[in-house]
Amino acid sequence: MRYTHRDGAIRLAAHCLETLEAHRQRTRFHRENGGQLFARYSDGVLVVEQATCVKGARSRFSFHPNRGEEQREIDALFEQGLHYVGDWHTHPEGRPTPSTPDRTKMLEIFQQSKHLLPYMLIVIVGLEPFPAGLFLGAVESGQIIELACCR
Repeated sequence: MRYTHRDGAIRLAAHCLETLEAHRQRTRFHRENGGQLFARYSDGVLVVEQATCVKGARSRFSFHPNRGEEQREIDALFEQGLHYVGDWHTHPEGRPTPSTPDRTKMLEIFQQSKHLLPYMLIVIVGLEPFPAGLFLGAVESGQIIELACCR
């Protein structure tokens, strides 16, 4: 799936989408899940190659990742040439949107992370099939901009 932000392109690779799809909250008994997004630039396109799953406290309506595990994952995948570019998690709603805690957390991550990116990403996986059931946002200084899929 392909998205654009300003004058750049973002592509969610097939492997990344498979991981997101596999963790969708399909029943009322499924708890939220989440992880991190890792990418590399290829021909001027930010290609999100991997969505990982991290351990953490999970309930039907919340996910709180293990920050130590996340940092170890960032370090290990950086050694493989992949850059941490944001986070993803699920929501038990058809067309997902970021909650106030989601927005606060991602804006804090953007401000506190050591990176050269003009933005980071937030992905929320909802119940509807993609692309309607997938929120992709660009996290910038002070705001989150929803990106539209252009397939």
